[in-house]
Amino acid sequence: MEFLRGKFHQDISAEFEGNGDINIEGYTFSRESILEEMEPTGYEEAFNEWLERHQEEMLRKADQLLDLHDNRLRFNKLKEAYKNGALIPFVGAGMSKSSGYPGWTSFLWQLRNETRVTQEELKVLLDAGKYEEAVQRMADDMPAGSFDETLENTFGHDLDLDGPIQLFPFLFEPCVITTNFDDVLKRCYENADKPFRDVLLGVDSPDLPRYLGRKEKVLVKLHGKANSGRGRILTLKEYQTHYGVDASLTSRIEEVCESTLLFIGCSLSIDRTLMAMRELVATKGHESAVRHYAFLPLKIGEDRLARRDQLAQANIFPIWYPDEEDHDECIEALLHKLADGVVDIYDH
Repeated sequence: MEFLRGKFHQDISAEFEGNGDINIEGYTFSRESILEEMEPTGYEEAFNEWLERHQEEMLRKADQLLDLHDNRLRFNKLKEAYKNGALIPFVGAGMSKSSGYPGWTSFLWQLRNETRVTQEELKVLLDAGKYEEAVQRMADDMPAGSFDETLENTFGHDLDLDGPIQLFPFLFEPCVITTNFDDVLKRCYENADKPFRDVLLGVDSPDLPRYLGRKEKVLVKLHGKANSGRGRILTLKEYQTHYGVDASLTSRIEEVCESTLLFIGCSLSIDRTLMAMRELVATKGHESAVRHYAFLPLKIGEDRLARRDQLAQANIFPIWYPDEEDHDECIEALLHKLADGVVDIYDH
């Protein structure tokens, strides 16, 4: 549980001026390392006491969030699915930001610097929600291999893990789904000694129903990975191929939608996955389709009911948290509340 131990160390340092380090004869020691090495028993006792306080704080924070809007009753239904083992997390780019990876909009602005696409041209495309077209426009402007190299340089290297995504191995088994190109989830599970049995790329996973049926531990990278163009879905042409011509991704989405999904770190705005889910609900009907949930930030001035109506078309029901509050803290609090009384995430 290095994520929580790291937060414990931060709290120790915060109690002192500066960073809490001690300098002796030119050598620098952190207060937590001195305590851990000189008095390991006392260190563990202090850490366990801190864990109890931290859990209480997180549960109080979650209750504050659940008192907003219609969150609490919806969360209760989500927790029923979790207790029954019927919940699959669907992880977006927002959960990798704490580890230093850019969100999609930031990545596109970074990518523009390597193209002849003007700022105004990109802004027009993004304001219109044409993300796929924006990627395609810039990929077409780059020489062969350059786009792949930039994508791999951005998402294909390991940065230090950080943020509440490190709680996932203790909360979610056996399946996790992501559209991210980075390996944050894979490394989180490996660091917790809970590695996935297999990693499936969305377009190459016709045996996904077998994995789901047997509840085998699998990570589904729906849109591929950073260091391989095979099965990758990012440009307009790639989306049109895999969501349209051969419909392979549409089939995968239909398969995973047989379980209850919890979207975390996903914007759920103009998105092919969301569009495919809407079409599925339109075909099956709201009463026959499985209900899904999302932890979503509510922006200042945003029309909450209009946003709710948009998501309901895909049978996705949001549990809101204020956008102006700390994203990681809100997500961590809701994850603690989800686990409370079901699994002991501290017993590791």
